[in-house]
Amino acid sequence: MNINNILAEGEHVVYRPKLHWFAYFNLAKLVRNLTTTIFLSDRRFFHGHGLLRRHTHEMVVGKIETINVTESIVGRIFGYGTVFVSGTGAGSITMRYIRKPFELQRQIRSIQE
Repeated sequence: MNINNILAEGEHVVYRPKLHWFAYFNLAKLVRNLTTTIFLSDRRFFHGHGLLRRHTHEMVVGKIETINVTESIVGRIFGYGTVFVSGTGAGSITMRYIRKPFELQRQIRSIQE
């Protein structure tokens, strides 16, 4: 998906987290992950996925309340984890197999300051 079609006028991408190569082992996960778009702009956090049916979640950066990161032993060794982002009145977003998950957490927190 072209990010320029998603961004509002004057909105700029600040960070684009990447999926770890572990995310591509299963065929169903492969299709989902190849169609995944994740970015952090100066205004919002966006996560979208899907080929035939598209699911998108976005959260205004100022409304993000909690960013939790979990890493399994294998995830710690290979540098990936699961990131849970929740916000006030905005629900939550769960992203698995995120490469450098603590970097995503740090980038979100730096924009909120």
